[in-house]
Amino acid sequence: MTDRTFARLKPEGLDELAEDGYRRRRSGDLARAFATPRTEAAPPRRRRPYVLAAATLAAGLAAVAASVVVTGDPAPRPAPPSASPVAPPVVDGRSFLLAAATTAKREPAESGRYWYLNERTLQKVHVAPGEYVARLKELSARFEKKEKELKGDQEGLEAAREEFEREVGELKRQELPYTAYAADTTESWRAMRPGETSRSVRGQDVKVTFGSPEDEAAWRAAGSPELVQPGAGPRDDATPRVLSIDNPSLTLQNVRELPTSKDELRRRLDELWRRSPNSADVGKAGYLWQTGVDLMTAPIRPGTRSALYQVLADQPGIASKGEVKDALGRTGVALSVSTADGVDFRFVFDPGTAELLEYDVVDKGVTQLRVAVAGMGFTDKLGERP
Repeated sequence: MTDRTFARLKPEGLDELAEDGYRRRRSGDLARAFATPRTEAAPPRRRRPYVLAAATLAAGLAAVAASVVVTGDPAPRPAPPSASPVAPPVVDGRSFLLAAATTAKREPAESGRYWYLNERTLQKVHVAPGEYVARLKELSARFEKKEKELKGDQEGLEAAREEFEREVGELKRQELPYTAYAADTTESWRAMRPGETSRSVRGQDVKVTFGSPEDEAAWRAAGSPELVQPGAGPRDDATPRVLSIDNPSLTLQNVRELPTSKDELRRRLDELWRRSPNSADVGKAGYLWQTGVDLMTAPIRPGTRSALYQVLADQPGIASKGEVKDALGRTGVALSVSTADGVDFRFVFDPGTAELLEYDVVDKGVTQLRVAVAGMGFTDKLGERP
């Protein structure tokens, strides 16, 4: 018997009363996290701009590099006229995640035929797609020619292959002489049953913005190359999809089998990290937060989501950034973690539901990726939104 069938057997009034009570408890849990001061004394915080690269959306959202003001407590008490200004309480990252764990555990378990995800992605453009493809074809043709010339020469073939991989790596790291960002929306419906058809629609509402008027002028001087590839429309396929390249053994179907206790989930994530093909390049801290994003946007069970928040809360170096606006204009609580190689992962959570609103990747002070989660959930019909 599915969760949806079981739900139909319960009196509607019972659902409404239970949900109303749950919402009151949930808001209280997270409100207490807001009010929890840091354990160490914090200096008075001044309002200051927090510069972010933001997607210019049709609804009048902020442009790239728009300033977002970070504040403390959304409703601080006014200080008496004779008293010195007192810094408002700041959201403690660990306390917030632990409150989020309590909230997540109370969420009702859901199911459906398809897992729907809607993401608005803004990322820095490193190379014009047309130029990249043309250069990649040139390198590939040259390597194929070398392969024929060196047939039978194993040592020479290996050297040619290493040279080809080095040149492709340099091509991927190539930077444009100007700063540009591309934003688009992707919707996906992933079948929960193996063998059934899934659907993805990429490249919707494509926008290109520049870091400054000078950057746009430089782009025009370069011949105004296309910086994004146009969307190809809906794409249906029945190919099994892994959760991420870091976790090739996880799929949308088996993530529901992940543990629901903190200790068991931590051991499982440690095991997955050791088996990850990128474990040598990505430190454990970076792996945990990247995988955390993958799991937060996947159909994991409420107990697993709760355990995940607890595992992340135990990680060192969680910095609270207070309240911010995400790329869709929603107010959220921002937490960030820095890795040893200078990469910052920032997460924006809904202060009422603890759901992930946005995640950002900043490399050495430059925003490389910003993804706003516009919607996710189960649906029973391909192409239908929850």
